[in-house]
Amino acid sequence: MKHITDWYLGMTKGQKVFVYLVSCALVFVFGVGLIPLALLIYLQLGVKRDT
Repeated sequence: MKHITDWYLGMTKGQKVFVYLVSCALVFVFGVGLIPLALLIYLQLGVKRDT
């Protein structure tokens, strides 16, 4: 854990802002991407199989 703390403390303010922006963008992209996936799974579970 000390390695991560040292890494964070060694970053400049610009690097910290960049990491925060990228992290927020990834959360947004994956969060939005999960909605269609959940919808597709829901629709697939409701389909009757002709076997």
